Amino acid sequence: MVKYLSFIITMTCCICCNSFRNHPTVTIRHSTEKDSLLKSFGISCVDLKGYKIIHINKRTSCVLQPLVTSNKGETNYFRLKLNKDKNTVYLIDSILSVGEIQYNSRTTGIIFPIIKYQSVDDFSTTGEIQYFNTDEMLSHCIEKNLVNSEAVCFDNRGLFCLYMSADTLYAYNISTKEKKSIFNFDNPMMYSVELKFKNNILTLIYYSNFVEDFSDLNSAKVINFDYQEL
Repeated sequence: MVKYLSFIITMTCCICCNSFRNHPTVTIRHSTEKDSLLKSFGISCVDLKGYKIIHINKRTSCVLQPLVTSNKGETNYFRLKLNKDKNTVYLIDSILSVGEIQYNSRTTGIIFPIIKYQSVDDFSTTGEIQYFNTDEMLSHCIEKNLVNSEAVCFDNRGLFCLYMSADTLYAYNISTKEKKSIFNFDNPMMYSVELKFKNNILTLIYYSNFVEDFSDLNSAKVINFDYQEL
């Protein structure tokens, strides 16, 4: 009996230790300056012009609709509705802006980078990352405190959500709901706009100092990482 319990404890420890055993790693490939200005802060109310439909696939779409909260019918916030087969299956309220919505066809998972608040003094933002699986009809929050970022993406297999928050690049295991820091810029003034993954190269577009860059209309920077899962 003692040996049996010892075996269970040992196996449990091994599972806990190895739940992130194939965690991604990145190394800097090269860095450049983007030669054009970017529209940041994702899609906001001023972009909607009533409402906006984003088609995910033939059966699934997102509807972005302003929230009317004042007598004048004006508001800076909107609602996101995810429709599947013309039925609303998921809803997010009180959105200030939403970054590029990511869909992975292998897992049918969708990632929503949401900005909930922006400071009028220094343009800094806070928000969250929400996840929804259209086959399993399940959702959960990947990141509750998304800082100065709308940059998220899937890895090729859709098993990890890769994202920036503040000056740190994270890998989030969607199955185990664990996150791990995989790179730190040591730059609290950066703002991350876009994250792309292709051919094992992870590309981040960001501003190195969002207060100065936004005010002076400076160009964003681009950095490429070699990506691998150990």
